[in-house]
Amino acid sequence: MSEAGATPRAANAARYGFVFAFPFVMVMLLVGIYVSAMHAPQPHDLPVAVVGSGAQAERSLAALDAADGSPADARLLRSIDEAKRQLHDREIAGALVLPNNSDSSDSSDNSGNPDSDGNGGTTAQLWTAQAAGASQTMTVSQLLTPVAAASHLTVEAHDVAPLPQDDQSGMGVLYLSVGAMLAGYMAVTVASSGMPRLLRLKKLVPVLAGWSALMSVVIWTLAGPVIGAVSGHAPEVLGTAFLGIFAVGLTQAFLTRLFGPIAVIPGITLFMFLGVPASNLALSIHTMPGFFGFLHHVLPLPAVGEALRAIVYFDGDGAGVHLLTLGIWALAALLLTAGVDLLKRRKAEGRTDGTGTDAATGEDAAGTPGAPAARKAPHPAVQYVMLGAFPFLMVVLMVGLMLSGMHKPLPRDLPVAVVADSAQAAEQTAQGLEKSLGSSFDIRPLTSADEAKRQIRDRGMAGAYVLPAPGEKAQILSAGGAGMSQQQVVQRTFGQIAAQQGVRTENVDLAPLPAHDGMGTVTLYLAIGFTMSGFIVVTIMSAAARELLRVRRLLPVLAGWAVLMATAVWLLAGPVIGAVHGHAWQILGLGALMVFTVSLVTAVFARFLGPLAVIPVVTLMMFLGVPASNGGVALHMVPGFFQALHGVLPLPAVVEAIRSVLYFGADGIGGHLGTLALWGGAALVLNVALDLFQHRRDRDKDLTDPAALVAAEPAPGANAEALR
Repeated sequence: MSEAGATPRAANAARYGFVFAFPFVMVMLLVGIYVSAMHAPQPHDLPVAVVGSGAQAERSLAALDAADGSPADARLLRSIDEAKRQLHDREIAGALVLPNNSDSSDSSDNSGNPDSDGNGGTTAQLWTAQAAGASQTMTVSQLLTPVAAASHLTVEAHDVAPLPQDDQSGMGVLYLSVGAMLAGYMAVTVASSGMPRLLRLKKLVPVLAGWSALMSVVIWTLAGPVIGAVSGHAPEVLGTAFLGIFAVGLTQAFLTRLFGPIAVIPGITLFMFLGVPASNLALSIHTMPGFFGFLHHVLPLPAVGEALRAIVYFDGDGAGVHLLTLGIWALAALLLTAGVDLLKRRKAEGRTDGTGTDAATGEDAAGTPGAPAARKAPHPAVQYVMLGAFPFLMVVLMVGLMLSGMHKPLPRDLPVAVVADSAQAAEQTAQGLEKSLGSSFDIRPLTSADEAKRQIRDRGMAGAYVLPAPGEKAQILSAGGAGMSQQQVVQRTFGQIAAQQGVRTENVDLAPLPAHDGMGTVTLYLAIGFTMSGFIVVTIMSAAARELLRVRRLLPVLAGWAVLMATAVWLLAGPVIGAVHGHAWQILGLGALMVFTVSLVTAVFARFLGPLAVIPVVTLMMFLGVPASNGGVALHMVPGFFQALHGVLPLPAVVEAIRSVLYFGADGIGGHLGTLALWGGAALVLNVALDLFQHRRDRDKDLTDPAALVAAEPAPGANAEALR
């Protein structure tokens, strides 16, 4: 083989290697980090307090200290006021106030509810700060309630910092923070490929400052006035978001100096894949592996999130240290980038090749290398708008759609049942509950507990309240495998009703979640991994290897890729991490089908939009798909628009299919497979049709183009030369 022939082949091998290596690494990082961090959250060293004195307080403290796995870092406090102060300052996550230890100077909680047991008795007070983390509040309750029960005490909940009605899950701060990360690293990544001269520090700093100001206003406007998840504190929120975007953008510019076009991989790993688990926003940092506790004090996403949380919910107390962290990131990135540029400049000055290459960006100082007479470039303002449109749209769509879907998770016509011995008793109880609960629940009267269990296992119903016989406990039926958030609503609602009636209850879980999937979110992470495997590879292909989009080459390539990625994701989540046990062939089949389907759908858009196909595809598959998936937030707790999409989009289909396999013996999987097959089949037909159309158009063009006909005509003697 000649040297001239080897060079193009080597270039093609490198090009194709990048097409498949880039999405492989991205998916493995996301699935590996998210699943390993969040598949089985268990409390460790959770700072809590017991407020009291005497033997009862000492016993309660000893019970917490003796618990297996050291779930709590317990301390003894003498004053309820001190407990409230430490809760407000986030020094502790919760406090169990024993009888005879409430402060008579403050006989009501922050919501105005009276302190009904201020003088002692058999009721302990459980104080938390929900604004410090909704999941953390739940963990504290699960940890401290049994301690109170061991002393034969009932628990009365109080909150020093409740979340507002319009953001009951705390998602507002989370998506403000994630939006800031996305706006920072994505804008610089796009500029590094579309207009690399913009990364020179003299241009980057003022342009990035303007971009940070713009996007902080956009993100705040979406989360605040438009959606209503965040209210007040506008100047402080805008300033924090500005600093976060600016610091992340400068850091991404430094990473681009080091890693070039693949800088997006270390960038997204630092800012998102590691940042979200370490943020203390989705799940309590005290339920994450210890490594993330360290990252919580270091990374930009936790810094932005905690600063915003302090500003919005805690009067700014504690925000300073997190703003300082962001300032350090910005200053360090600026100095390091300037240092790298200086070294490159000195190295370039030592060369005498006269190429005129820019030391900072590696680009020809005149523009595109080797272009003798490039057409006149648009005005710089136009170029900035064109470059900014992509990250702008991605941030707006992500924050707008995902926050609007999940910021207010309240039950909406959640189907439940009341079970009684007679139809009349069931009907009367159901009518009484409908009056008190309103439209939050769709309450159905039943006379058979077995029928209620069947409907719950079929996921046609979320739970049931089985009225007790005299002297027995009432049963609250639910299925953790159908969704933890849904189960919590059912158990909490019926538990409160039973408590008001003085009835003891027993929770019966018909499909309990295993310890290795304690939150029931592994199905969602698997589905996201399969989805990303599909759209990233075709997006890269449309830019770096467009010839692979022809159907004859596309189908075998995507089939092999689908099998590879389904196997890789399953191996990582299952045998390596231990978040999935068994059902290997079913998961592999579902994964391969999802990857193949998403790839084909992306290919349809890529034929028209090229790499910009990622915008509609990510919107369909992720920004709309995640809220509609029933994987993170229960389906009947999101707005009706997303409920309607649940039976239509591929991501909800694969989430429900995996859930059916793992926890319900594959019952009900057929409809979800049908959804995936419809998407895949429609995308295949469209790809074939577009391929035929393009082939005919190219053929007709060749027939009417004399130059093309001459070029296609073999030269005299060519056949003979070929034979020789």
